[in-house]
Amino acid sequence: MLNKKFLDQTNFELQLWNNYFHLAVAFLTQESLQLENFSSAKRAKILNKYGDMRRQIGFEIRDMWYNLGQHKIKFIPEMVGPILEMTLIPETELRKATIPIFFDMMQCEFHSTRSFQRVSREL
Repeated sequence: MLNKKFLDQTNFELQLWNNYFHLAVAFLTQESLQLENFSSAKRAKILNKYGDMRRQIGFEIRDMWYNLGQHKIKFIPEMVGPILEMTLIPETELRKATIPIFFDMMQCEFHSTRSFQRVSREL
């Protein structure tokens, strides 16, 4: 629904998308989802019943980032920190999914400004 209603040039809502990304990262990084902090039995029970929700929302964040198209530059450098927080989660597949976003951010900035100053300053 977000993609259909609020992503095109005429209806793009920067604040809506900014809230989406910040809320999704806050969900992903919340203490109660950090499975490595639980006993192995509790971790196994949670994984068996729900899966790793961090991975699921991380993939959603990645997909939404790539759906932004030409609007991505509007989120640089503000989203560098939150995406960096995602890469600090010790879950291999999540890291594999989110680290390429940094490369994409650098590409977007370079195509727009011919430099990497904003991304590098935030990192």
